[in-house]
Amino acid sequence: MSADTDQRGANDDGTKPQAGDTGGRRSLRELHREARYTRWFRWHLVAALVVFFGSAFAAYAVVGSIPVAQLEALIREAQAGVPADSPLPELAFVPLLLNNLRALLLIGLGTVTGGLLSLFGLVVNGALVGAVVSVVVRQTSWAVVLSLLLPHGVLELSAFFAAAAIGLRVTHRIVRYLLGWDETALSRVELYELAVIGAILAVTIVVAAWIEVYLTRDVAEWLLGPGVLPE
Repeated sequence: MSADTDQRGANDDGTKPQAGDTGGRRSLRELHREARYTRWFRWHLVAALVVFFGSAFAAYAVVGSIPVAQLEALIREAQAGVPADSPLPELAFVPLLLNNLRALLLIGLGTVTGGLLSLFGLVVNGALVGAVVSVVVRQTSWAVVLSLLLPHGVLELSAFFAAAAIGLRVTHRIVRYLLGWDETALSRVELYELAVIGAILAVTIVVAAWIEVYLTRDVAEWLLGPGVLPE
């Protein structure tokens, strides 16, 4: 590969180190001015969406192929395994938030596992969403499913997709560095971008959890009418 081709490839990906990027301190204002956040959400984001929705559709189809009577029997059997003196609690903000933050961290840890944890997190969460939707839509309707999922799901899933895209892109950048195509694995500007995006994703998960606990059901009942949602 020629030097011209290598430089052009780095420019196209937005990964060519800026002047002075490998030495000396730079102010946050300078890093912010040079930041290009969209570089993290190109084909890596498309790949994350394909994996998630592929897993969701697969789980939806598999669960949907189970006869309703058999599915209800499986659900009753699972519920019977829950101790009578320890009923499942209603959604609580802190436990839900911690669970979602753990899921976000798991997906984001693809940055240190060659993208494997990112893909694993997408498959697990996609399959879970697909299975739950398949069960609920057969017991209620698509209107109920969407009214319960969209208010918080748009933010929550967007954060998961962004974290997965980051995990995949960091892996991509490290591979390029190891192959000698780039001078650094991650430039200082990219590390700054990661810090900013990480903070935004954490806030997004907090907001999504708050909406899910305190607003989602009220919004659904406002849209569909009282008494429509299952207890």
